[in-house]
Amino acid sequence: MRIGIKYCGGCNPVYDRCSRVRKFREANPGHEYITSDTAAVCDIWMVVCGCSRRCADVSGLKDCKKVVLLWDETGFIRLEQEIRAEERSSSSGNREKKVLHLHETAVRRQLVTGEDVHSFAKLTGDESLLHLDSGFAEMAGFIRPPVHGMFLDSLVSAVMGTELPGSGTLYMEHATRFIRPVYQGDTIEITVEFLSYEERDDCYVGLFRGTCKNQYGERVLTSSCSQMMMKRLFTAAGPV
Repeated sequence: MRIGIKYCGGCNPVYDRCSRVRKFREANPGHEYITSDTAAVCDIWMVVCGCSRRCADVSGLKDCKKVVLLWDETGFIRLEQEIRAEERSSSSGNREKKVLHLHETAVRRQLVTGEDVHSFAKLTGDESLLHLDSGFAEMAGFIRPPVHGMFLDSLVSAVMGTELPGSGTLYMEHATRFIRPVYQGDTIEITVEFLSYEERDDCYVGLFRGTCKNQYGERVLTSSCSQMMMKRLFTAAGPV
């Protein structure tokens, strides 16, 4: 996919636009990024605005599927999710084996919302007041209700099930350490790294490390996970 990047004039930026775009590119490799030719034909044009005024000129951006104005964290996260969904859709008919290389990583970011917390509580039946009631959470020593630990653990599982290793992998076992609480409104960066593997007759058993950090760069969770990867779907190899 060709992704164009255009910045606004930067008259009153409220965040570091270049740093945020760099993180976006690192988390979404495998695309061609255009940064200097606004006449280029692109699938998506990312128009990076420094504030909510969104006054960037988009009139010259033509011949593209979509122009996206970005001015806050939610917008970047939503665009990442849309791109990944399109990647999965376009590759759904591809039956070639996926080649996995040692030490490759996958990164995803997710804003944790109140809707996420309440939906998880309803789905799992874990409606503990610790996660849903501010007064009770304060009595327990928290500044506000912490997010369910297993919700965070499931974010790691989701990255492994959809990106690394990817569709078709089977969760075998895991050990997770919860380091500090996460609250509604936090943005979590989930990183999965392929550490090692054992080859068996019909599959590989891979060891993966999952790490979650909050928007301040603080680790909130680490996890060691074993995944079964069938040889008809995956090939494991050394470092790139």
